[in-house]
Amino acid sequence: MKTPFLLTLLFIGSIGLTALGEEESPFIPIFNGKDLDGWDAKADCWEVRNCEIWCTGQSEEKNWLIWRKEQPANFVLRLEFRWDKGNSGVQVRSDDLGKWQIYGYQAEVATQQKMGLWHHSLLDGKHPKKKARHLMATAGQNVTLSPSGEKIVKQLKQANQIKASCNDHAWNTMEIVARGDTLVQKINGVVFSTVTDRDSEMSRKSGFIALQDHGKGCVAAFRNIQLKKLPKTISTKPAEFTVTHLVTAEEVYYLDGPQQARAPDGKFKKGTKVQLVQDSGSYSVVVSENGVRAYVSTASLNPAK
Repeated sequence: MKTPFLLTLLFIGSIGLTALGEEESPFIPIFNGKDLDGWDAKADCWEVRNCEIWCTGQSEEKNWLIWRKEQPANFVLRLEFRWDKGNSGVQVRSDDLGKWQIYGYQAEVATQQKMGLWHHSLLDGKHPKKKARHLMATAGQNVTLSPSGEKIVKQLKQANQIKASCNDHAWNTMEIVARGDTLVQKINGVVFSTVTDRDSEMSRKSGFIALQDHGKGCVAAFRNIQLKKLPKTISTKPAEFTVTHLVTAEEVYYLDGPQQARAPDGKFKKGTKVQLVQDSGSYSVVVSENGVRAYVSTASLNPAK
């Protein structure tokens, strides 16, 4: 029998989890391991064998296997992949052009030396932003695309050091975290590359998940595909305010996700005391000493002494 004291502790603990934004939906399988229920495939291009989805290698043209049940916005996508030949990829927040053609963000699946790439699939060669978006980010990079589409590249680690974490002709794990305007690609637990896309014309906040067969004998496989949807914003203020960081300079903030395609919701003054609620990469969720809960640039925060 639970004592009133124990029940009180459990209640306080559950409030704490919600306040910190840790109460999220669980991972849900989006591939049942038996067939392509919920997925849309071009005839003879994809098949299930031994609880794994494989390209058949029969198509000469690129095509995508599309998950049709939802077009998620903020989420974590986890799966295992194996590359053996050709070129493949994992597509997120993408548009359906019809006839199994998918337009948008792609995490490359290919030989080890090409891994870590964030690519904009099916962008016309004459598009004015082709140069910036064809290779949005490569291994070891953290890239920001401005509202006008200009690219700022930070090479955080040597590319070959990062790529060494991926194995050809073997099963690897991939995790894609999509939150706000930021996409993070992890392979075997290592962050391979990050894109923060603030392009007011091209950025996408939701869309289809799909797997690519680039054609011409592509051999790639996927299994254990799971999705966890993330809340759009952190739900509540922490129960007790504790100063963890200071804002280092006057800095804009956003109440409903870091969406730079629109005007910010306000500014924090230099020296504003905040409590870090969640580190989301380029942006973090904080609560200010005045009770403002918002997204702010992580780079603008210094730990409080």
